[in-house]
Amino acid sequence: MDSMHPDLERLKSLQDVDREIQRLNDEIATLPRRVAEIETKLVSVKAQIEQEKSKIKQNDAAKRGFESEIQSLQQKISKYREQSLDVKTNEQYKALLHEVEFAEKQIRDHEEKILVAMVEAESHDKNLKSAEAELKTQSALIEKEKIEARARTEQDEKALAEWQTKRQELRSGVAAQVLEHYDRILPVRKTALAEAIGQKCSGCNVMLRPQKYDEIRSNAQIITCDSCSRFLFYDPSHEPPPPPVKPVRKRKAKSEPTDKPGEEAAIEADQAPASP
Repeated sequence: MDSMHPDLERLKSLQDVDREIQRLNDEIATLPRRVAEIETKLVSVKAQIEQEKSKIKQNDAAKRGFESEIQSLQQKISKYREQSLDVKTNEQYKALLHEVEFAEKQIRDHEEKILVAMVEAESHDKNLKSAEAELKTQSALIEKEKIEARARTEQDEKALAEWQTKRQELRSGVAAQVLEHYDRILPVRKTALAEAIGQKCSGCNVMLRPQKYDEIRSNAQIITCDSCSRFLFYDPSHEPPPPPVKPVRKRKAKSEPTDKPGEEAAIEADQAPASP
């Protein structure tokens, strides 16, 4: 195989460089998104904390309200009992006794609500402590991610600058028309070069004409695929080995048959041993 065309050699290197540049750009873009995802989770945890705190405040307010109602009802009961001492008729006494019983029932209802509120308060307090612990964990994780992201970004940006310099050097050595075709194909096909192997374009798997394949195998000129427009190159080390040659089996020679039975008898007589 002759030496590869200079532009083709540079294009192969340029494509490798462009791939690495794309990888670095993707990684640089991914790092802030990863931190943002954790920060979004942090916002959710903070919202949960505020929600639990709000529920605890509402629960405390309700509990104080029930306790205030109980105190007020107890005062009414005391008042009713004092009034019962001065009543003149049984009807008045029964009416006051009914008021006392009704107030006592209300007190029992409020006491049950206070017990429910206390159970809910324990649950909200437990949820609050869990959310605060999660917030602490996530906050520490975010700080760690930010530090790692900043360090990785600095490394990637430094490497990116070096690759960009190498890219410009390679591009400056490629013919303008070839470079224009490269820039047009790369974004569309993701790869601008494809290896020709087994008389096929490895990029689109389309068969190549024998004459064109022979030209590609020389690597002496810039040739593109008629189907996908990628630049084609050839690497003899990737050519599949030829099929093994099957050994030819030799046929055994057959003895020619005699024409007449008498001749066979004569031959046997000649071969027989002589009498003593």
